[in-house]
Formats: sequence, C-alpha cells, structure tokens
Amino acid sequence: MRLALAAVAAAGILVTGGAAVAQADTAPPSVSNPSHAFYGGLLSLGDLAVDSVHSQLIAADPKNGTVTFTPYAAGFPGRMAGGLTGVSGLALSADSKTLYAAVPGWRAIVAFSTETQRAFARYDTAGVAVSDVVVAGGKLWFTYPGNFGSVDLDSKAVTLHSYTGIPPFTSYSPLIAAVPGAPDLIALGVDGRVAYGSGVAVYDVSTGADRLVAQKSSIDGVDHLYSIELSPDGSEVIAGGSSGVFRLSSADLSVLGQYTATVGTAMDVAADGRAALASRTPLGATDVVTREADGEHAYHLAGEIAPNGVVWDPSGKRLFLVTSTGTLHYQALYEPVTTHITFTGPHAAYRNEKAVFTGVVSGGVPAGSTLTITRDDAEQQKRPIATVTTDAEGRFSFTDTPTNRDMNVWNATYAGDADHLPSSGWIPEDVQGDWVGLTLTRNGTVNAYGAKVVVNAHLGTTRNNRVVELWVDPAGNDQPNHLVRKTIVDANGNLGITVPLTRNAVVTAIFAGDNWYEPQTVRSVLYTRVNVSTAIAKPYRTASGYNYFHKTSNPVFTTTMTPGSGRKQRLMLEYYSGGAWHAWKAYTLALNSAGKSAYTLTGTHSVGVRYRVRAAYISTTSGDALNYTTYGAYHYFTFTK
Repeated sequence: MRLALAAVAAAGILVTGGAAVAQADTAPPSVSNPSHAFYGGLLSLGDLAVDSVHSQLIAADPKNGTVTFTPYAAGFPGRMAGGLTGVSGLALSADSKTLYAAVPGWRAIVAFSTETQRAFARYDTAGVAVSDVVVAGGKLWFTYPGNFGSVDLDSKAVTLHSYTGIPPFTSYSPLIAAVPGAPDLIALGVDGRVAYGSGVAVYDVSTGADRLVAQKSSIDGVDHLYSIELSPDGSEVIAGGSSGVFRLSSADLSVLGQYTATVGTAMDVAADGRAALASRTPLGATDVVTREADGEHAYHLAGEIAPNGVVWDPSGKRLFLVTSTGTLHYQALYEPVTTHITFTGPHAAYRNEKAVFTGVVSGGVPAGSTLTITRDDAEQQKRPIATVTTDAEGRFSFTDTPTNRDMNVWNATYAGDADHLPSSGWIPEDVQGDWVGLTLTRNGTVNAYGAKVVVNAHLGTTRNNRVVELWVDPAGNDQPNHLVRKTIVDANGNLGITVPLTRNAVVTAIFAGDNWYEPQTVRSVLYTRVNVSTAIAKPYRTASGYNYFHKTSNPVFTTTMTPGSGRKQRLMLEYYSGGAWHAWKAYTLALNSAGKSAYTLTGTHSVGVRYRVRAAYISTTSGDALNYTTYGAYHYFTFTK
C-alpha cells in the first residue's frame, strides 16, 4: 500500500525535495534520536504499519518471510511470526485491533491480533498470489498479478475483479490505496517500478462491489508510476512517479497540481496535513524534509531511507524513519518525551483504613497535569478512585480506603500531551483483612483407645465464603494428613466430623479467606491412651489389696499393652518408707507381637516391706510417639518368711 511515495493530505501543502535542501546556505541538522533494530532483525521492508494504540511498529519482511512486532520503546520484548513466504503488504483495521498481512506464498491474507500479536484467521484468495491488502467498504481488497479482488470478512467469500480499462497490466500486481477517512473508496494504478505505464482508477466499494468512479490510462508527464495514495479525506489521489508527485481529483482524475518535481524515495502525510519527504541529494546524503504550519524543516540522516521507510504515527506525535546501514533500523523524529510514573505506598495497608500514596511523573510534565487513579481489587477492576494533578516537579498524592483484602493494585494513568508521551504506573499492596471467628472443639482432650470422637468447627461472620475444610493427621509417618470434609457450614456456622481414635491425631480446620476476611487455620490435638494392665503371678495369698509371697519366691509381673511395632513397656517398682512411696527399680521391656511382656523379680527379698508395681506406655521412651503417655494401675505386694 505504501510503496515509494505516500499520501499528501490537505491541498496547498508544499513538499520540497532533497535537491532544494542541498542548495540551502547551511547543512541540515542530523536526526540525533536513537536508532533501534527491529525485533528479530529485518532483511527487507515490504511494508510498515504503525499501531499507535499498542505503541508498536509492525514490519513485513519478504526475504525472511516474517512479520515483526516491535514496541516503540527499545529494549522491550516484541514478537515475530515466521513462515509467511514472501509476506508483503500490511493493513490495519480502523480500530487498530487487527493487522492483515498479504502472504503471496500462501495464496492468502493472514489476520493477526495486534494485542496478542498472534495470528487468529486466514483468508484464502482463490489460489492467486496476493501482493497487497487494504481495508475498505467492510471488506479486504487485495491485488495479485494483473488484477485485484476482495474477501468478505464474515463469509470469507472471495471475488476476483476485472482490471478492464486501465492498460497495460501485464502480469504484475497493481498498486492499491485506501484511507480510514474515505472508507468506501479504493484507488489502483500501474506499478511503474516493474512495468511501463501510469494508469490510475478509482472505485466506489460502498455496496460491497466495485463501481468505477474514474479512470485514466496514463498521467501526463509521468512515465513510471511509483506510488498512489488517497488523501486523508479521499478527495484526492496522490500519484508519485518518475517526474514528480501529482495531485489528482478523485472524482475525475484531473490534475489539480504538482507538489514537487523531485522523485522521492519515500513520503507520508499525517492526518493533520503535515508532510514528510525523503530524497537523496546530489551529494549522496539522505535528507528528510517536513512541511508544517511554521514552514519547512530539513534533516540529515546517516543512512539511506528504505522504500516505505517514512511513516507517521497515526497520532501525529512521531515520524518514524527506517534507514539502511547494512541492516534496517528505525528512529523517530519529533519523538515526544517519554514519561514514567513511580509510586510510594503505605508500609502496611488494612481494609477499611485510610492509606496515603505519593508518586511522581518524570519527563518534565507541566504543573497541573492530570492523572486518573484506579484500583483493582477482588470485587472490581479499574475501580475509580480519584483524579489528581501534578505540581511543578511532577509530584502527586492521594488517599484511598481499600474495601477488600488481599492483593490490591493502584494504577495511575497519565494521558500525555503534545510534548509528552502517555504513561501508567502501578503499585501493589497486600491489604490486611479482618479476622474471622473460627473455632474447633476437643482440643487437648485425652481419649480412650478406639473411641469415636465428634469434633465440631464453627465459622463466624464472613463476606462471601462459607466453606471450611477439616483435615485429620494421625500421629506417625505411616498415615498421611488427609482431607475428611470440605463443604459449606450449616446455617449456624457449624461443620463436624467423627474421628475414630487408635493413636493421637491433629484435626485442622481451614478457612481459605474471602474478600474481607483473612485465611485462618485452627487445630485441635486429640490424645489417645493405650490399653495397659499388669498381672502378678501366683501369690500364696491376697488380702486387703496386697499380694503375699514367701521371701524365697520370685514374683512374675506380666504386662499386656496395646501392641505396636517396636513398642516397649516401662515397668516401675516402688517401696514404702517413712510415710511415702519411693522409686526402687524401673525397666524398659520389649513387648511381643501380642503386646505382652513378663518380668521376674529375683534376688534376696526383704520381709515386711510393702511394694507396688505398675506398667506404663511413655511416649517416645516406649519406642514410638503414637499415643498419649498412659499409666496402668498399681499392684501391691510384700514378702513374708
């Protein structure tokens, strides 16, 4: 669409070629703005589109077969789509959301999302090698060798059109042009770079079909037509050729005037009428000339401007120049000052408490510049917060009272002005919410072996989450912590489970939190006793709770305990003296697989001394920590002659 010379906007604008610049008394200043490589590198430039909505340059590289998306700001990541054999013409939809790329090697037009930079649709072109594409009349209009055609975006139906009346067209693709300001017009012409001629035609496509408005088999004084464009309002066709740039009426293609007699290598006109022309001077340097309200301005570049390499940002804030110094690079003329927003927030933020934020906009924005403040939280994105203005140093401040917990993000947006680029900044704050009342019964209770214990959780007032999880973690490594129940609590806020106990267990209640209340976890430890008893074998008599043995007898104490792998009993013997019981002997004895262990008390036994014995499971000491420390009952005995 933009081949060598691009559109000139309003009538009466004078565009001066490079030769005029070379005759100036002083040399033109060099463009000093930084030069940047395209993302992925470019071997050739088939076409260049400027997406000001997403601040990116989109370039077609026929040699590489790629479409590259390069952000304005150097150093930021871009994206490259490859495998697009011979990709040439590019066209943006009116809202800049979609890019259409002509891919002759695929016999198709490929549609890309400019936001995601990924292809999402393919429009086959009835087997013809499409060269260029424009958007007009609600359709895609494309050129191919010797003809042009259209694709219906809804049905994907393809119509191939005749090029009757504008000879000669041989086997080369014609030039094509369209502009958003005249969405129902297209202009076509002979590509004089590859074929002799300068024929031009204008079509009205408002009905979806092509209706010939005007045609001319040649433009007087132009032997080779290098480019055609429509003016921004569609009232003129701009025809650039070997002998200059001509203004033609779109209604009848009559010549309205000639802008310049110098053949430029590239040219474009902004929507507001500012024109830019690149032309090689007699000395071989490449100059760029712009024509603006305050007159003509000339600039010098180090490299040669590539065909299609002069393009205005649709917003009019930048003029992009693509130059070749071995590789293709771009730089911006009239680039607005980049701005950047930084934030400082509170050290800690709490729900329903006022928080103070301060920030600054860099780039020398004027005092009184406006910023829009929004907040993203759990219940609303882009929640309007405030409109603030900057002071002379670009500083601003505001207060806000967050209403939702968890991650809140405050955003400040500066819309920019004629001299400053827009920018946005953001700051996240982890907002502390309220604490919900979550309780769990039975904590610290000691329970019998084999008991079935009911544990109840109670959840207090919440915002929008009434779900509680109940987990049970039995003691030991052989049984994992596991979820027993996860559901909404009842109308009274309660949720219960029954836990069968053969070992200690931890019951955990978890509330994941909601928009207002913090996550909370409470635990109840349920202790479980073992069964433990001791029997004394064959006393010669029992009386008043005592077992009597002759001093020549050796008592046998047999302990029965809930069995466990590697489990031991602790057998403890005491004697009575001076009105108190005193420790005498203690043994840690292994249990067999049935949980039994026997001990025989040998030695010389004292007559008349009162003794007692009991067995115990001591957590950890008894070989494991699965149960609560449990003591058996005392058994009393004594020796006689």
